[in-house]
Parts: sequence; structure tokens; C-alpha cells
Amino acid sequence: MVEILCPHCDEEIELDEGAVGEFTCPLCDEDFTWEGGLDDGDRKSFWIGFGTPNVLIIMAWALGIFLDGDDVIGLFHIVSLLSWIAILIHGIRTDNKSMWKGALVGLAAAPAVVIIGAVWYIEATDWSVF
Repeated sequence: MVEILCPHCDEEIELDEGAVGEFTCPLCDEDFTWEGGLDDGDRKSFWIGFGTPNVLIIMAWALGIFLDGDDVIGLFHIVSLLSWIAILIHGIRTDNKSMWKGALVGLAAAPAVVIIGAVWYIEATDWSVF
């Protein structure tokens, strides 16, 4: 089952997985068309949840390289973690499934982003970190 919002009454309704075509909302009896997949708002919410914390991790390593500041690396990693928590909580509280799913996928991808950033930092600073 797929849960979508009726475009007329903004109430949540369920459709069969893979269903497309014309439907009538069981709550407001208005007709609407469903073409399947996520709408643009859901895609944006997913990428906000996924991308924001990971972009901050990348910025941490980049600023560490360009500003020669190890403190900025730690600070941006903390900000990344806090932004991830805030986005996750916001997605759950507003029932924005795309956003909190994006945040969870972003958390799963974060270790890879941290490792890639660390290798980039070490290479850019001629291994001076050790």
C-alpha cells in the first residue's frame, strides 16, 4: 500500500502499490489522478534529509583544508550531527516520511562520507595529520 495525500482535502489515503490512474477520494469524494511515485515535494524533502548533514561533513573537511583549522572540522561534524537530529525530529513531528527517511539514509551514508573526507584531507595536507 502507498499512502498519499488527497490533493483536495489533504487527508492521507491509501492506494495499492503500483496503482495509477483516476481515483475518487473516499473522504471528500473528489476525483484526482495518481501517476505513482513521489511528487516533487517528497523528492525535495528526501534530499533535504539526506543531503544537509552530509554536505556539512564535506564542508568540514574542505574548510579544514583551506583554513588549516582542525577545530573547524570537529565543529562542522558536531553541526552535521545536530542538523541530522533536527531534520529527523522535524520529519517525524510533521509526518513527513520522505524527510525522515532521507535523514536515515543520510545517516547510513555518513560513515562513507566521513572516510572519503578524511582521505581527501590527508591527501591534501600531505599526510601531515599524522
